[in-house]
Amino acid sequence: GVHMTRVDPPLISYPERTVAELLISQPDGTVLAQRKLDPIRGYWIGRESNCDVVIDSPSVSRRHAFVFHANGRWLACDSGSSGGLETEAGPVRCSPLSADAWVGVGDVYVWLAGAPGVPPDWIDARADVAADDRVGRIVKLSIEELGDSEPNPVRDVLVVSDREGTVHLCADLTGLSAIRAGGAPRLTIGRANTMDLQLCHPSVDPLHCVLAVGSEKWSIIDAGSASGIMYDGKRWYRKRLERGVTLPVGDFRISMQRITRTTAPLPPAPLPSASSMIAKAPKRPSAFLESNDDDTIS
Repeated sequence: GVHMTRVDPPLISYPERTVAELLISQPDGTVLAQRKLDPIRGYWIGRESNCDVVIDSPSVSRRHAFVFHANGRWLACDSGSSGGLETEAGPVRCSPLSADAWVGVGDVYVWLAGAPGVPPDWIDARADVAADDRVGRIVKLSIEELGDSEPNPVRDVLVVSDREGTVHLCADLTGLSAIRAGGAPRLTIGRANTMDLQLCHPSVDPLHCVLAVGSEKWSIIDAGSASGIMYDGKRWYRKRLERGVTLPVGDFRISMQRITRTTAPLPPAPLPSASSMIAKAPKRPSAFLESNDDDTIS
């Protein structure tokens, strides 16, 4: 990677605001692009034309980084790039973004303007304990967008199981992926009570990873977890949840089941008998109606 020296942000007076704005600048501080960020969406940065922030430079991978909000702060995570991310402290795979903390992506810098300062404390939540001391739900989904009753046919079902194979959660993410807003649909995953998908287990980091849609497919992006996202004997910084792929998140296993459209066969129609062709077949009596209520045709 290219060694980066500290760059002073360009002298622009920004109004006081809590809306974060992502700034992409050259090493000399010239702002190349900027966009307002929605905290419930994520933003792909890369060379590919369908990224949310396109950087047309050979030093930038097709999908280089993913920027999202979790636990009260904005983060940039390497999404499997060849060049990685640079910070003042050296190369990283995941880094917080702020007006003071830039992240180098290829030969440009990414930083924030107008982001709130101190992230809130999160609670290291444990699984609920029922009255009879049985452990309650240890996997909780808390994202309002999934409650939308949009008439989207179910297609993407997130399945969370433990290492014994017990399924703890199935969630239809079709409604989330159908929301056409700026940025990409995303779901934060971790032990903290501020996560969209909370896994109450010490094997899971407070913020472990993020699930995001890119190029119409869901991927898991490692958000600096200790155990990493392992698949096929190697660590992945971004792994697509293709059909048949199950990925570990601590002691849990996550997969995306695609539900295909099924056509229920109709029961065979009874062939009309000769007598019913001539006379109207008697109606079956209804248990709920008076006999004369059931006569539509006398």
